[in-house]
Amino acid sequence: MLFNSNLFLLFLPTVVVLFYLLQPAWRRGLLLVASYSFYWVWSVPFSLLLVASTFVDFFAARTIERSDRQGIRRLALFSSLALNLGSLCLFKYADFLTNASLELFSFRPWPVLDLVLPLGISFYTFQTMSYTIDVFRGHTKACSSWVDVALYVSFFPQLVAGPIVRSDVLIPQLDGVDRGIDLRGIRQGLALIVYGMAKKVLVADSMAPIVNEVYGAPEQFGAVELALATYAFAVQIYCDFSGYSDIAIGSARLLGIRLPENFKSPYLSCGIREFWRRWHISLSTWLRDYLYISLGGNRGSAWKTYRNLLLTMILGGLWHGAGFNWIVWGSIHGVMLSLERRLDLPERSRSVIRNALRWLVTFHLVCLSWVFFRASDVTQAGEILSRIVSGADGELSVRWTPILGIALVFLVGASRLRSRWIELAANRPQLIAWVTVAATIAFALIFRGQKNPEFIYFQF
Repeated sequence: MLFNSNLFLLFLPTVVVLFYLLQPAWRRGLLLVASYSFYWVWSVPFSLLLVASTFVDFFAARTIERSDRQGIRRLALFSSLALNLGSLCLFKYADFLTNASLELFSFRPWPVLDLVLPLGISFYTFQTMSYTIDVFRGHTKACSSWVDVALYVSFFPQLVAGPIVRSDVLIPQLDGVDRGIDLRGIRQGLALIVYGMAKKVLVADSMAPIVNEVYGAPEQFGAVELALATYAFAVQIYCDFSGYSDIAIGSARLLGIRLPENFKSPYLSCGIREFWRRWHISLSTWLRDYLYISLGGNRGSAWKTYRNLLLTMILGGLWHGAGFNWIVWGSIHGVMLSLERRLDLPERSRSVIRNALRWLVTFHLVCLSWVFFRASDVTQAGEILSRIVSGADGELSVRWTPILGIALVFLVGASRLRSRWIELAANRPQLIAWVTVAATIAFALIFRGQKNPEFIYFQF
């Protein structure tokens, strides 16, 4: 089910009203049914993967906690990781490995399977793996209720595209679903939903046609248009993904559950390390805690630290997609993180001019990497960069939308507008009521009159 659809505009208030009308003992069941229904709109059969992952991780975590034998504990953890990583590799990487092997070694290890990628599999596999790993490490307790684990894995606001929530953040909050109505929290949730929907529908979807046209046939466009399209994609992907996160956080807030922030004005960063502390925070912290540290982190020599950074970001790139362009995208960030660590630059300088220069460089390095993220393959990315660097000629049609979008991204993401709007909504019930009604009508009319493009991160 798409957030930017009339179906969701009916689904969410129905769930919220039923949630507060039901007795507390039934609320977990309602949320679980609602979460699976949310997924069933896309596919009923693929929800069986969700169920299988939940059952295996529930029993694996219980076994890990109950057993004193390290061999049994490791076997239980391995069964969890094998199922989750195995299903992820099968659906996402099997055909990539086949084609790569054929291209590089003229050898096909198995036939092309051409499998459909289950919606949200990259997100919920990472989330459920963190649960069993945390139980194994002793960071959290195993749940005694299968319903709690199932709801943790499938909670509909963040099921498809995050944030990736840790078990010690979400599961304890399920004990509080029997609380009464928090009107202030509901107003904040509504404000976040309206804000996120506006970023998606009014900004990101306005950038999409420009980006699709230029990146669909880059050989027909000059350097200026290719650069503008890349800036437009930077606007699009930020407003699209952060908009989804705002809607997810706001939807959960209506139900009395707080999800962690996933974006903190990333395009204001003065370095790549700072960028990853502000961009897709739930993924970057997951990669740090479960991959980078497991590889050794910075506990070894400097070169081992650089190796671990590079491997972490390459695997982070492959998490996004199966293709060499994703490997290059991750490698770019891994190299830049290593260089920053090597140069030992302070995160911020006392000089305003130096900070401005570092911001300018950081922003354009991120945009450089976005070329590989958006391009269909490495060859197309290389062609785009080559035409930009060489100043290729092209007929520039005057379009104000990308320029306005670039300005909007800083207004939306870099200013304090978001926090001020949420605080205002919390204290002004009549304001948020009227804004919510007006926004709902406006979005319903927009959704009715056009085909709603999916959120970019749905493909992952």
